[in-house]
Amino acid sequence: MNSNQIRQQFISFYATRGHQIFPSVPLIAKPPNLMLQSNLWTLPFHPISLGQKYSPLSHSTILQKHISPNITVLTQRHPTFFEMLGNWGDYSKEQALTWAWELCTEVYQLPPSRLVVSVYPNDTETIAIWRDKIGVPENRIIISRWNFWRSHPHGHCGNSTRIHYDCYPERGDELVETEEDIEFKSKDKEYYERDDILPYILPEEDLRFLNFYTLVFMDCEYQQYGNKRIPLKRNYIAAGMDLEKLAAILQQVPSFYETDLIFPIIQTVAQVAGIDYYHVDNLTKLSLKAIADHVRAAVHLTADYIFKPPQRWPLPIHKQIKIWLMRLVLHAQLLGIEDSFIELVIANTITLGETFYPHLREQQYEITTFLQQQESYCWKLLDIEREKGLVTGYLLNQFFQTYNCSIKVIKAWATYQGLNLDWAEYNNILGSEID
Repeated sequence: MNSNQIRQQFISFYATRGHQIFPSVPLIAKPPNLMLQSNLWTLPFHPISLGQKYSPLSHSTILQKHISPNITVLTQRHPTFFEMLGNWGDYSKEQALTWAWELCTEVYQLPPSRLVVSVYPNDTETIAIWRDKIGVPENRIIISRWNFWRSHPHGHCGNSTRIHYDCYPERGDELVETEEDIEFKSKDKEYYERDDILPYILPEEDLRFLNFYTLVFMDCEYQQYGNKRIPLKRNYIAAGMDLEKLAAILQQVPSFYETDLIFPIIQTVAQVAGIDYYHVDNLTKLSLKAIADHVRAAVHLTADYIFKPPQRWPLPIHKQIKIWLMRLVLHAQLLGIEDSFIELVIANTITLGETFYPHLREQQYEITTFLQQQESYCWKLLDIEREKGLVTGYLLNQFFQTYNCSIKVIKAWATYQGLNLDWAEYNNILGSEID
C-alpha cells in the first residue's frame, strides 16, 4: 500500500463516520516558533476543546504535518519532517478504541496477532475495553508508565493508550507482558563514539514493538506557570497515527528511509553520486539519508512560508533552513558530489507530496529559487576553505554556532578534502567571546 493510499484510507474511514476533514495547519506559527507548534500534533483541535471555537461537527480528522521538536536528532523512526494522521472527538473510550482497532485490522489489514496495546497503570476502564469488548488477549496488553501525553512545557494532557506493531513475534509471548522494547533506549557513551555513528542520525533501534497509533484521553491542561493541572472545560479524545511508521509496516521495509515517502529522494542522490544504496557502507547510507531528510523538511517549511509570507523571513526559520542546507552540502561532498543538485531533489519532494499538498507544485519555482540561493552560499563557503587548504577557526565557529554541525561530520569532511582544522584560531575566537 503506497503512502497516498494510507493517507486517503485514514481520512475516508473517519469521514464516513461523521468526521469533518480539517486542512493541515501550516508549519509557520505566529509568532514563528517551530519548537512549540511542531510538538502539538493536536494543535488544530485545541481551540475547539477550549471552547474558543466550535466545529460544525463534534468529530474531526486531519493530515497534519510537523517538524520534529528535536530538530538536531534523527533516528530510523523519527525523521525531521513527519506527518500525523489525526482524529478528534468527544466520543467515548469504547467508540474510539473500537474504531482504531477496526481501522488497523480491517482497513489496513494488520494481523491482530502482530498487534500489542499499552495502557497507563491503573486505567482499568481502558484495559477492560481492550480485553473484554475488542478481544485483545490479556498477555498482549502492556501496562506502561509511558502512556501519559502532554505538550511541553504546558498545554493539554491526559492518559493514553497506544497500538504497537510486533516486529519480532518470534521472541515469544513471555516478553509481551512487560514494557521491554516499547520505548527508545539510550546506548552507552562508547556506542555513540563509534566511527559509523553520527550524533544526529542514530542507528536503527532494535525495539520489538513499534508504536504507530496513540490515543490520548484529554481531560486536563498544564498551566504555563506553576506546573499545575486544571480540568478542561470539555474533555475529548485526540488520536494520532504516524504515517512514516505505518508506511514502513505496510510496505514491509526495515525503516522509514526505505518507504515511498523518501526513498525516491535517496535514489536520486545516489544516482548523482554514482553509487548504489544497497551496496555502500553505513556511513555512506547515513549521508544519503541526511540529505533526503533535510531537503524534505526544507521544502515543506519553505513552501508554507512562501504560501503565507509576512514582510520578511523570521530569523528562527531562516536559520533552521541554513542548518539543513549546510549539512546537505557537507554530506554531498562526502559522497563525492561537486555540483549543485538540489533542484533534482526538490522536484522529487514535490512529486511525492503534491497529491495532499498541492501548494508544493504551485510554489515550485519560488521554493527552488530560494533553496538554490541558500545551497549556493554553502557551496561557496566550503570552496573558499578548500582553496585555502585549511578549515579556519572562523568557519569552525560558524559550523558549530550557526549551522549546528556535528564535529564528526566536520572532521570526516576535512579528512575527505585533505584539510587541516585550525583549532588554535577557533579557541582564540571562543576566548574573545567569553571575554
